[in-house]
Amino acid sequence: MERIWQINGFDWGESDDLIKWPANSFFAWENIDVRTNLSATKLSPKLEDSWWVFDDNISFMTNLETLWVSWWGIVVCLENGKIYLDGTLKTTLATWTAAHDKVKWIGVNIDTGWTQYVYYISKTSSWSWEIHRSTTDLATFNVWYKSYTVTSWAVSFVWTINDSWLLYIAVKNKILLMDDTEVVQDFLILPAQEEVKWFTQFQGNFKVYTNAQQTGVQYVWDWSTEAPSYRQEWINQPILWVVNDWAFDYAVLWFNENYSDLYLISGTQRQELRVNLETAAYSRILNWFLSIREGIVYISWGKTWQSTNEGIYTYGNYYPWAKKSLVQSYSWTSPFLYHAHSTSFSYYAAANDIVYKIQNDIPPDTYADSWYVTTNLYQGFIWEEKAFNYKKVWFKLNGWEIKIYARTNMNLSSETTWILIKTIDDATYWNVKSLRLDKNELMEAWASLWTFNELQLKFELFSSVSWSATPELYPSATWLTTTNDK
Repeated sequence: MERIWQINGFDWGESDDLIKWPANSFFAWENIDVRTNLSATKLSPKLEDSWWVFDDNISFMTNLETLWVSWWGIVVCLENGKIYLDGTLKTTLATWTAAHDKVKWIGVNIDTGWTQYVYYISKTSSWSWEIHRSTTDLATFNVWYKSYTVTSWAVSFVWTINDSWLLYIAVKNKILLMDDTEVVQDFLILPAQEEVKWFTQFQGNFKVYTNAQQTGVQYVWDWSTEAPSYRQEWINQPILWVVNDWAFDYAVLWFNENYSDLYLISGTQRQELRVNLETAAYSRILNWFLSIREGIVYISWGKTWQSTNEGIYTYGNYYPWAKKSLVQSYSWTSPFLYHAHSTSFSYYAAANDIVYKIQNDIPPDTYADSWYVTTNLYQGFIWEEKAFNYKKVWFKLNGWEIKIYARTNMNLSSETTWILIKTIDDATYWNVKSLRLDKNELMEAWASLWTFNELQLKFELFSSVSWSATPELYPSATWLTTTNDK
Protein backbone atom coordinates (compact mmCIF):
# COMPACT_ATOMS: atom_id res chain seq x y z
CA MET A 1 0.00 0.00 0.00
CA GLU A 2 1.42 3.39 -0.99
CA ARG A 3 1.54 6.42 1.31
CA ILE A 4 2.40 9.96 0.17
CA TRP A 5 3.91 12.54 2.51
CA GLN A 6 3.43 15.92 0.87
CA ILE A 7 5.02 19.18 2.09
CA ASN A 8 3.37 22.19 0.47
CA GLY A 9 5.56 24.74 2.24
CA PHE A 10 6.38 26.03 5.69
CA ASP A 11 4.12 29.05 5.99
CA TRP A 12 2.63 27.83 9.30
CA GLY A 13 5.97 28.61 10.92
CA GLU A 14 7.47 26.97 13.98
CA SER A 15 5.61 24.04 15.50
CA ASP A 16 5.04 23.46 19.21
CA ASP A 17 4.77 19.69 18.89
CA LEU A 18 6.78 17.05 17.05
CA ILE A 19 3.82 15.58 15.16
CA LYS A 20 0.37 16.99 15.97
CA TRP A 21 0.70 20.43 14.45
CA PRO A 22 -0.87 21.93 11.31
CA ALA A 23 0.51 21.01 7.92
CA ASN A 24 3.18 23.33 6.52
CA SER A 25 4.79 23.93 9.90
CA PHE A 26 8.38 23.01 10.72
CA PHE A 27 10.28 21.75 13.72
CA ALA A 28 13.69 23.47 13.61
CA TRP A 29 15.17 26.15 11.41
CA GLU A 30 17.61 29.05 11.12
CA ASN A 31 17.76 32.18 8.92
CA ILE A 32 14.64 31.52 6.88
CA ASP A 33 11.90 33.64 5.32
CA VAL A 34 8.50 31.99 4.96
CA ARG A 35 6.40 35.17 4.69
CA THR A 36 7.35 37.27 1.67
CA ASN A 37 6.76 34.42 -0.80
CA LEU A 38 3.98 32.12 0.39
CA SER A 39 4.76 29.46 -2.21
CA ALA A 40 8.47 29.07 -1.36
CA THR A 41 10.87 28.98 1.56
CA LYS A 42 14.01 31.08 1.12
CA LEU A 43 16.86 32.79 2.95
CA SER A 44 16.27 35.76 5.21
CA PRO A 45 18.19 39.02 4.59
CA LYS A 46 21.82 38.99 5.64
CA LEU A 47 22.80 40.22 9.09
CA GLU A 48 25.53 42.81 8.43
CA ASP A 49 27.94 44.76 10.59
CA SER A 50 27.15 48.48 10.73
CA TRP A 51 30.92 49.11 11.11
CA TRP A 52 30.26 51.59 13.89
CA VAL A 53 33.08 51.26 16.44
CA PHE A 54 32.31 51.35 20.18
CA ASP A 55 34.58 50.91 23.18
CA ASP A 56 32.13 49.78 25.85
CA ASN A 57 28.87 47.92 26.39
CA ILE A 58 25.74 49.36 24.79
CA SER A 59 23.27 50.57 27.43
CA PHE A 60 20.51 51.74 25.06
CA MET A 61 19.73 52.25 21.38
CA THR A 62 16.81 53.87 19.56
CA ASN A 63 15.88 55.46 16.24
CA LEU A 64 14.91 59.14 16.38
CA GLU A 65 12.58 58.50 13.44
CA THR A 66 10.28 56.42 15.65
CA LEU A 67 10.20 59.21 18.26
CA TRP A 68 8.71 61.64 15.71
CA VAL A 69 11.47 64.22 15.90
CA SER A 70 12.67 66.50 13.12
CA TRP A 71 16.05 64.73 12.89
CA TRP A 72 16.44 61.06 12.03
CA GLY A 73 19.22 58.69 13.00
CA ILE A 74 20.22 55.80 15.23
CA VAL A 75 21.26 56.87 18.72
CA VAL A 76 23.58 54.46 20.57
CA CYS A 77 24.46 55.03 24.24
CA LEU A 78 27.37 53.27 25.98
CA GLU A 79 27.90 52.40 29.61
CA ASN A 80 30.92 54.75 29.75
CA GLY A 81 28.62 57.72 29.05
CA LYS A 82 29.30 58.15 25.34
CA ILE A 83 26.38 58.98 23.01
CA TYR A 84 26.61 58.38 19.26
CA LEU A 85 24.39 59.34 16.32
CA ASP A 86 24.80 57.03 13.31
CA GLY A 87 28.20 55.98 14.61
CA THR A 88 29.51 59.53 15.24
CA LEU A 89 30.36 60.50 18.83
CA LYS A 90 28.24 63.47 19.97
CA THR A 91 29.02 63.82 23.68
CA THR A 92 30.26 62.00 26.79
CA LEU A 93 28.28 62.13 30.02
CA ALA A 94 30.09 61.86 33.36
CA THR A 95 28.98 62.34 36.96
CA TRP A 96 30.95 63.08 40.12
CA THR A 97 30.84 59.37 40.94
CA ALA A 98 33.34 56.81 39.71
CA ALA A 99 30.68 55.38 37.44
CA HIS A 100 29.56 57.22 34.33
CA ASP A 101 25.94 57.92 33.59
CA LYS A 102 24.36 54.98 31.82
CA VAL A 103 21.49 56.09 29.61
CA LYS A 104 18.64 53.58 30.03
CA TRP A 105 15.96 55.20 27.86
CA ILE A 106 15.34 58.18 25.58
CA GLY A 107 12.20 60.30 25.20
CA VAL A 108 11.15 63.51 23.46
CA ASN A 109 9.12 66.53 24.49
CA ILE A 110 8.38 70.16 23.59
CA ASP A 111 9.11 72.99 26.03
CA THR A 112 7.24 76.25 26.52
CA GLY A 113 9.30 77.82 23.74
CA TRP A 114 7.76 75.35 21.26
CA THR A 115 11.16 73.76 20.73
CA GLN A 116 11.49 70.00 20.53
CA TYR A 117 14.21 68.29 22.57
CA VAL A 118 15.56 64.81 23.15
CA TYR A 119 15.80 63.70 26.78
CA TYR A 120 18.17 61.03 28.12
CA ILE A 121 17.21 59.29 31.35
CA SER A 122 20.38 57.94 32.89
CA LYS A 123 21.17 55.64 35.78
CA THR A 124 23.88 56.65 38.22
CA SER A 125 25.48 54.80 41.13
CA SER A 126 23.36 56.68 43.69
CA TRP A 127 19.64 57.28 44.26
CA SER A 128 19.85 60.66 42.52
CA TRP A 129 19.37 60.11 38.81
CA GLU A 130 19.90 62.50 35.91
CA ILE A 131 17.92 63.69 32.91
CA HIS A 132 20.07 65.14 30.12
CA ARG A 133 18.77 67.16 27.19
CA SER A 134 19.91 67.74 23.62
CA THR A 135 18.66 69.31 20.45
CA THR A 136 17.10 66.89 17.98
CA ASP A 137 20.29 66.75 15.91
CA LEU A 138 22.36 65.99 19.07
CA ALA A 139 24.59 68.97 18.27
CA THR A 140 24.01 70.74 21.62
CA PHE A 141 23.72 69.04 25.02
CA ASN A 142 22.64 70.24 28.44
CA VAL A 143 24.40 67.54 30.46
CA TRP A 144 23.32 68.72 33.94
CA TYR A 145 19.70 69.35 33.04
CA LYS A 146 17.48 67.70 35.68
CA SER A 147 17.88 65.46 38.71
CA TYR A 148 15.29 63.29 40.38
CA THR A 149 15.25 60.74 43.18
CA VAL A 150 14.51 57.04 42.84
CA THR A 151 13.80 54.66 45.71
CA SER A 152 16.62 52.30 44.75
CA TRP A 153 19.79 52.73 42.70
CA ALA A 154 19.56 49.06 41.63
CA VAL A 155 16.82 49.76 39.06
CA SER A 156 17.47 47.95 35.80
CA PHE A 157 15.29 49.79 33.29
CA VAL A 158 13.44 53.02 32.63
CA TRP A 159 10.63 53.60 30.11
CA THR A 160 9.14 56.77 28.63
CA ILE A 161 5.97 57.72 26.76
CA ASN A 162 5.36 61.09 25.11
CA ASP A 163 1.69 62.11 24.95
CA SER A 164 0.28 65.58 24.27
CA TRP A 165 3.52 67.41 25.16
CA LEU A 166 3.82 65.47 28.38
CA LEU A 167 6.72 63.10 29.00
CA TYR A 168 5.88 60.18 31.30
CA ILE A 169 8.86 58.38 32.85
CA ALA A 170 8.39 54.99 34.53
CA VAL A 171 11.10 54.02 37.02
CA LYS A 172 11.00 51.51 39.88
CA ASN A 173 7.47 51.74 41.39
CA LYS A 174 6.35 55.11 40.08
CA ILE A 175 5.62 57.17 37.00
CA LEU A 176 7.08 60.65 36.82
CA LEU A 177 5.67 63.47 34.72
CA MET A 178 7.60 66.19 32.93
CA ASP A 179 5.23 68.78 31.45
CA ASP A 180 5.96 71.49 28.88
CA THR A 181 7.40 73.70 31.63
CA GLU A 182 9.86 70.85 32.24
CA VAL A 183 9.00 70.41 35.91
CA VAL A 184 9.58 66.80 36.99
CA GLN A 185 7.13 65.46 39.57
CA ASP A 186 5.87 62.13 40.90
CA PHE A 187 2.57 61.40 39.18
CA LEU A 188 1.61 57.79 39.99
CA ILE A 189 3.06 55.80 42.90
CA LEU A 190 2.52 52.04 43.07
CA PRO A 191 3.31 49.60 45.93
CA ALA A 192 6.97 49.76 46.98
CA GLN A 193 7.57 46.04 46.40
CA GLU A 194 6.64 46.33 42.72
CA GLU A 195 8.80 47.44 39.80
CA VAL A 196 7.42 48.76 36.52
CA LYS A 197 8.48 46.51 33.63
CA TRP A 198 6.72 48.48 30.91
CA PHE A 199 3.79 50.77 30.29
CA THR A 200 1.78 51.45 27.13
CA GLN A 201 -0.74 54.06 26.07
CA PHE A 202 -3.70 54.02 23.69
CA GLN A 203 -6.54 56.57 23.41
CA GLY A 204 -5.78 58.25 26.71
CA ASN A 205 -5.53 55.04 28.76
CA PHE A 206 -2.34 53.55 30.15
CA LYS A 207 -1.57 49.91 30.81
CA VAL A 208 1.12 49.69 33.48
CA TYR A 209 2.89 46.34 33.89
CA THR A 210 4.85 45.59 37.06
CA ASN A 211 6.50 42.62 38.73
CA ALA A 212 6.00 41.75 42.38
CA GLN A 213 8.62 39.02 42.85
CA GLN A 214 7.29 36.05 40.82
CA THR A 215 3.93 37.65 40.03
CA GLY A 216 3.11 39.83 37.03
CA VAL A 217 0.67 42.70 37.58
CA GLN A 218 -1.34 44.76 35.09
CA TYR A 219 -2.86 48.14 35.96
CA VAL A 220 -5.33 50.22 33.95
CA TRP A 221 -4.90 53.95 34.52
CA ASP A 222 -6.46 56.97 32.78
CA TRP A 223 -3.67 59.43 33.90
CA SER A 224 -6.22 61.89 35.41
CA THR A 225 -6.66 60.03 38.71
CA GLU A 226 -4.25 59.40 41.56
CA ALA A 227 -4.78 55.64 41.48
CA PRO A 228 -5.39 53.03 38.74
CA SER A 229 -8.96 51.93 38.11
CA TYR A 230 -8.12 48.23 37.69
CA ARG A 231 -5.50 45.77 38.90
CA GLN A 232 -4.99 42.08 38.11
CA GLU A 233 -2.28 39.57 38.96
CA TRP A 234 -0.72 36.75 36.95
CA ILE A 235 0.59 34.34 39.55
CA ASN A 236 3.99 32.75 38.77
CA GLN A 237 4.14 34.65 35.47
CA PRO A 238 6.27 37.75 35.91
CA ILE A 239 6.60 40.07 32.95
CA LEU A 240 9.79 39.96 30.95
CA TRP A 241 8.93 42.61 28.33
CA VAL A 242 5.95 44.25 26.62
CA VAL A 243 5.58 46.03 23.29
CA ASN A 244 2.58 47.99 22.05
CA ASP A 245 0.88 47.86 18.64
CA TRP A 246 -1.95 50.41 18.85
CA ALA A 247 -4.86 48.80 20.78
CA PHE A 248 -2.92 45.60 21.48
CA ASP A 249 0.06 44.71 23.62
CA TYR A 250 2.39 41.77 23.09
CA ALA A 251 4.10 40.40 26.19
CA VAL A 252 6.55 37.69 27.12
CA LEU A 253 5.63 36.25 30.50
CA TRP A 254 8.52 34.40 32.03
CA PHE A 255 9.22 32.20 35.05
CA ASN A 256 12.34 30.45 33.81
CA GLU A 257 13.69 29.42 30.42
CA ASN A 258 11.04 26.68 30.16
CA TYR A 259 8.21 29.16 30.67
CA SER A 260 8.94 32.05 28.30
CA ASP A 261 5.57 32.42 26.60
CA LEU A 262 4.26 35.00 24.11
CA TYR A 263 0.85 36.54 24.79
CA LEU A 264 -1.47 38.97 23.01
CA ILE A 265 -3.14 41.37 25.47
CA SER A 266 -6.32 43.18 24.42
CA GLY A 267 -7.47 45.52 27.16
CA THR A 268 -7.33 43.36 30.27
CA GLN A 269 -7.69 40.06 28.42
CA ARG A 270 -4.68 37.98 27.45
CA GLN A 271 -4.45 35.25 24.83
CA GLU A 272 -1.67 32.70 24.48
CA LEU A 273 0.00 32.98 21.09
CA ARG A 274 2.98 30.65 21.52
CA VAL A 275 3.77 28.72 24.68
CA ASN A 276 6.65 26.50 25.65
CA LEU A 277 6.19 22.91 26.65
CA GLU A 278 7.22 23.07 30.29
CA THR A 279 10.69 21.57 30.89
CA ALA A 280 10.67 20.03 27.39
CA ALA A 281 14.06 19.34 25.86
CA TYR A 282 13.11 21.47 22.85
CA SER A 283 11.71 24.54 24.62
CA ARG A 284 12.52 27.89 23.03
CA ILE A 285 14.00 30.71 25.10
CA LEU A 286 12.47 34.16 24.56
CA ASN A 287 14.69 36.88 25.98
CA TRP A 288 13.98 40.28 27.46
CA PHE A 289 13.72 42.65 24.50
CA LEU A 290 10.75 43.03 22.14
CA SER A 291 10.07 45.61 19.45
CA ILE A 292 7.41 46.20 16.79
CA ARG A 293 7.70 47.14 13.12
CA GLU A 294 4.86 47.15 10.59
CA GLY A 295 2.75 44.85 12.76
CA ILE A 296 5.53 42.26 13.19
CA VAL A 297 6.92 41.57 16.67
CA TYR A 298 10.70 41.16 16.97
CA ILE A 299 11.89 39.11 19.96
CA SER A 300 15.44 38.52 21.15
CA TRP A 301 16.06 34.86 21.92
CA GLY A 302 18.72 32.78 23.63
CA LYS A 303 20.38 29.50 22.83
CA THR A 304 17.93 26.66 22.27
CA TRP A 305 18.37 22.91 22.09
CA GLN A 306 18.65 23.06 18.30
CA SER A 307 21.23 25.81 17.91
CA THR A 308 24.35 27.15 19.58
CA ASN A 309 23.50 30.57 18.15
CA GLU A 310 21.28 33.35 19.45
CA GLY A 311 19.17 35.72 17.41
CA ILE A 312 15.82 37.27 16.59
CA TYR A 313 12.41 35.62 16.48
CA THR A 314 9.64 37.36 14.55
CA TYR A 315 5.91 36.89 15.02
CA GLY A 316 3.38 38.14 12.48
CA ASN A 317 2.60 38.10 8.77
CA TYR A 318 3.07 40.26 5.68
CA TYR A 319 -0.28 39.54 4.03
CA PRO A 320 -3.62 39.87 5.86
CA TRP A 321 -4.84 36.54 4.49
CA ALA A 322 -1.75 34.66 5.66
CA LYS A 323 -1.46 32.98 9.04
CA LYS A 324 0.64 34.64 11.71
CA SER A 325 3.70 32.57 12.48
CA LEU A 326 6.63 32.49 14.88
CA VAL A 327 9.90 32.19 12.97
CA GLN A 328 13.56 32.34 13.94
CA SER A 329 14.46 34.96 11.36
CA TYR A 330 18.08 35.84 12.15
CA SER A 331 20.81 34.12 14.14
CA TRP A 332 24.16 35.23 15.49
CA THR A 333 26.86 34.12 17.93
CA SER A 334 26.18 36.91 20.46
CA PRO A 335 22.92 37.76 22.26
CA PHE A 336 20.94 40.68 20.86
CA LEU A 337 19.91 43.38 23.31
CA TYR A 338 18.23 46.48 21.89
CA HIS A 339 16.37 46.85 18.57
CA ALA A 340 15.87 50.00 16.50
CA HIS A 341 13.86 50.04 13.26
CA SER A 342 13.92 52.49 10.38
CA THR A 343 12.20 52.41 7.02
CA SER A 344 15.13 50.76 5.25
CA PHE A 345 16.96 48.89 8.03
CA SER A 346 16.47 47.20 11.37
CA TYR A 347 19.35 47.53 13.83
CA TYR A 348 20.28 45.11 16.61
CA ALA A 349 22.74 45.90 19.41
CA ALA A 350 24.66 42.77 20.35
CA ALA A 351 26.38 41.88 23.60
CA ASN A 352 29.77 42.05 21.82
CA ASP A 353 29.45 45.88 21.56
CA ILE A 354 28.57 45.76 17.85
CA VAL A 355 25.45 47.04 16.12
CA TYR A 356 24.27 44.81 13.27
CA LYS A 357 21.68 45.70 10.65
CA ILE A 358 19.17 43.91 8.43
CA GLN A 359 17.88 45.40 5.20
CA ASN A 360 14.09 45.74 5.15
CA ASP A 361 13.77 46.24 1.40
CA ILE A 362 12.10 43.41 -0.53
CA PRO A 363 14.08 41.92 -2.16
CA PRO A 364 17.19 42.85 -0.14
CA ASP A 365 20.63 43.34 -1.68
CA THR A 366 22.19 40.48 0.28
CA TYR A 367 20.97 37.28 1.91
CA ALA A 368 22.22 35.10 4.75
CA ASP A 369 24.96 32.68 3.67
CA SER A 370 23.51 29.53 5.27
CA TRP A 371 20.09 28.21 6.13
CA TYR A 372 18.28 25.08 7.22
CA VAL A 373 14.79 23.88 7.98
CA THR A 374 13.78 20.58 9.61
CA THR A 375 10.35 19.13 8.97
CA ASN A 376 7.99 17.82 11.60
CA LEU A 377 8.10 14.10 12.29
CA TYR A 378 6.07 12.01 9.84
CA GLN A 379 4.37 8.94 11.28
CA GLY A 380 1.20 8.50 9.26
CA PHE A 381 -0.33 5.36 10.74
CA ILE A 382 2.16 4.52 13.46
CA TRP A 383 1.38 0.79 13.28
CA GLU A 384 2.56 0.64 9.68
CA GLU A 385 6.16 -0.17 8.86
CA LYS A 386 7.21 1.65 5.72
CA ALA A 387 9.98 1.62 3.16
CA PHE A 388 11.24 4.50 1.03
CA ASN A 389 10.04 4.39 -2.57
CA TYR A 390 11.06 7.72 -4.13
CA LYS A 391 10.97 11.47 -3.52
CA LYS A 392 10.46 14.58 -5.66
CA VAL A 393 11.58 18.07 -4.71
CA TRP A 394 11.05 21.38 -6.53
CA PHE A 395 13.50 24.28 -6.17
CA LYS A 396 15.41 27.20 -7.68
CA LEU A 397 19.12 27.16 -6.90
CA ASN A 398 20.02 30.68 -8.10
CA GLY A 399 23.71 29.88 -7.72
CA TRP A 400 23.39 28.02 -4.42
CA GLU A 401 23.28 24.39 -3.34
CA ILE A 402 20.74 22.36 -1.37
CA LYS A 403 21.56 19.39 0.83
CA ILE A 404 18.83 16.96 1.88
CA TYR A 405 19.16 14.86 5.03
CA ALA A 406 16.87 12.22 6.53
CA ARG A 407 16.57 10.18 9.70
CA THR A 408 14.21 7.48 10.89
CA ASN A 409 15.18 7.42 14.55
CA MET A 410 14.75 10.85 16.06
CA ASN A 411 17.16 11.75 18.82
CA LEU A 412 16.58 15.21 20.29
CA SER A 413 19.89 15.24 22.10
CA SER A 414 22.00 14.59 19.01
CA GLU A 415 22.34 15.88 15.48
CA THR A 416 24.55 12.94 14.47
CA THR A 417 21.59 10.78 13.49
CA TRP A 418 21.16 12.72 10.24
CA ILE A 419 22.24 11.00 7.01
CA LEU A 420 23.00 13.04 3.89
CA ILE A 421 20.91 11.57 1.08
CA LYS A 422 21.39 14.14 -1.71
CA THR A 423 23.44 17.23 -2.60
CA ILE A 424 21.89 19.40 -5.31
CA ASP A 425 24.71 21.68 -6.42
CA ASP A 426 24.48 24.53 -8.89
CA ALA A 427 27.33 23.27 -11.07
CA THR A 428 25.37 20.08 -11.87
CA TYR A 429 21.75 21.17 -11.61
CA TRP A 430 21.89 24.88 -12.51
CA ASN A 431 19.12 24.58 -15.13
CA VAL A 432 16.99 22.04 -13.22
CA LYS A 433 13.82 23.00 -11.34
CA SER A 434 12.81 19.61 -9.94
CA LEU A 435 14.52 16.37 -9.06
CA ARG A 436 13.45 12.78 -8.40
CA LEU A 437 15.36 10.77 -5.80
CA ASP A 438 14.90 7.05 -6.46
CA LYS A 439 15.13 4.21 -3.98
CA ASN A 440 18.28 2.65 -5.40
CA GLU A 441 20.19 5.92 -5.17
CA LEU A 442 19.18 6.53 -1.57
CA MET A 443 19.70 2.98 -0.36
CA GLU A 444 23.40 3.34 -1.11
CA ALA A 445 23.55 6.13 1.47
CA TRP A 446 21.05 4.85 3.96
CA ALA A 447 20.13 1.20 4.42
CA SER A 448 17.66 1.99 7.23
CA LEU A 449 15.25 3.35 4.65
CA TRP A 450 14.16 -0.24 4.05
CA THR A 451 11.83 -0.31 7.07
CA PHE A 452 10.80 2.35 9.58
CA ASN A 453 7.82 3.84 11.45
CA GLU A 454 8.73 7.52 11.39
CA LEU A 455 10.63 9.82 9.06
CA GLN A 456 12.05 13.33 9.30
CA LEU A 457 13.77 15.47 6.65
CA LYS A 458 16.19 18.36 6.86
CA PHE A 459 17.04 20.84 4.09
CA GLU A 460 20.24 22.91 4.18
CA LEU A 461 21.20 25.69 1.78
CA PHE A 462 24.66 27.17 1.30
CA SER A 463 26.19 29.91 -0.80
CA SER A 464 28.24 28.69 -3.74
CA VAL A 465 28.27 31.77 -6.01
CA SER A 466 26.79 34.97 -4.56
CA TRP A 467 25.00 36.37 -1.53
CA SER A 468 22.92 38.65 -3.75
CA ALA A 469 20.39 35.91 -4.53
CA THR A 470 18.53 33.33 -2.50
CA PRO A 471 17.68 29.71 -3.26
CA GLU A 472 14.01 28.87 -3.13
CA LEU A 473 12.58 25.60 -1.85
CA TYR A 474 9.15 24.70 -3.21
CA PRO A 475 6.79 21.82 -2.31
CA SER A 476 8.18 18.32 -2.05
CA ALA A 477 6.60 14.88 -1.78
CA THR A 478 7.80 11.52 -0.53
CA TRP A 479 6.28 8.22 -1.71
CA LEU A 480 6.42 5.40 0.84
CA THR A 481 5.46 1.74 0.59
CA THR A 482 3.81 -0.11 3.49
CA THR A 483 5.79 -3.25 4.26
CA ASN A 484 3.95 -4.40 7.39
CA ASP A 485 0.65 -3.13 8.81
CA LYS A 486 0.20 -5.67 11.61
